[in-house]
Amino acid sequence: MRSPSLFVAMLLAGFSMSCVHDHDTGRGAGASQGVYRLPYADGQAVEVFDDFVTHRPTGRIDLFATAGARPHRIVAAAAGRVMAIQDEYSEQQSGRAAADCRNNFVWIAHENGEWTGYSHLARHSVSEGARLKVGDWVEAGAYLGEEAAVGCAMLEHLHFEVAILDQAAPIDQGGFALNNEGGARNRNPRFCRVRGSFVARGQRYEAQPCDRRSRS
Repeated sequence: MRSPSLFVAMLLAGFSMSCVHDHDTGRGAGASQGVYRLPYADGQAVEVFDDFVTHRPTGRIDLFATAGARPHRIVAAAAGRVMAIQDEYSEQQSGRAAADCRNNFVWIAHENGEWTGYSHLARHSVSEGARLKVGDWVEAGAYLGEEAAVGCAMLEHLHFEVAILDQAAPIDQGGFALNNEGGARNRNPRFCRVRGSFVARGQRYEAQPCDRRSRS
């Protein structure tokens, strides 16, 4: 059986990527530089459980599919390099402290210097379902895994975030951004095909690809 920390260890041990910028400007959260697609399969209706402001801690977004048969497919919000994968866990652990939760996640680094994080994915849906490994390049809309409620989750959903991470120590073993007090490294995702570019709690949207003018 694979070690639960195998894929994360590859990143934390020094896996490098030439397209990641050297700058480290993760202070003073604002709008993302990139424009991203909603990270669900084309045509999927989704609702925002918590937005960038209402999420606790702030700076992240919770989305869930509202129509169609399970499993709901999660896709890359923009093209980039897979930097971390954890998909060995299967237990829902709602109510526990974040430090005690065993969560499944994917982190992707983009050429604009931002990273996107996708959490609570179904067990083995990344490594076996999408057949992804650390170092793979994915295009926007590429299948990453399946929506689930693994880790600290009250319901099946996708925890999504955009951040400018510390290149020396980007995430911990739980998939949480390091040196990110108060969500200072997080950015409010600008989405294509969303009126006003930013999603809001309680609102519904349809996932669609971005056009060429909306590339991150």
